[in-house]
Amino acid sequence: MDCTPDISHNEQLSLMIYVVNMYDGQVKCPDIKEYFLDFIPVSSTTGLSLANILLDNLKKYGINIKDCRGQTYDNGSNIVGKYQGVQTRINNLNPRAFFTPCASHNLNLVLRDSVKNSVQASTFFGTIQRFYTIFAASTSRWDILQKHCEFSTVKKWSETRWESRVNSVKALRYQLKI
Repeated sequence: MDCTPDISHNEQLSLMIYVVNMYDGQVKCPDIKEYFLDFIPVSSTTGLSLANILLDNLKKYGINIKDCRGQTYDNGSNIVGKYQGVQTRINNLNPRAFFTPCASHNLNLVLRDSVKNSVQASTFFGTIQRFYTIFAASTSRWDILQKHCEFSTVKKWSETRWESRVNSVKALRYQLKI
């Protein structure tokens, strides 16, 4: 479960589950499957509201919260809050649903802060962002860019998703004749 604003600036919650099959009649390694369930428009991001949305959608898909054995989210106070957070509310319903903070979100915060503290990195990523902004602001400039780019075009990145910058860097990198 993660929230992010969509292109129209409405908060959207993406809901995914992981199903772990530990035993299928033979002793095997666990079989892990990831399922995307839904994008859900969200008007409130309080712990209570998000927990209710999660529980309502699990019920909608026929998933019993008592079968849950783990939770992982970002580290926002509305999620990890000791008294009012989503993980606490879910844990109160099912103590076997252990909470583990998402390591990717932690890494994203470290990378973001590292770039902010490096003049070279800030300049590098700022230049790429300005490049995108200049071309994306005009359909005629965008057409010129498309015409002269052999591979892919520069991508807009998300401020909260570090990995989204990789595609922007790749798009420019592969245009260079090195």
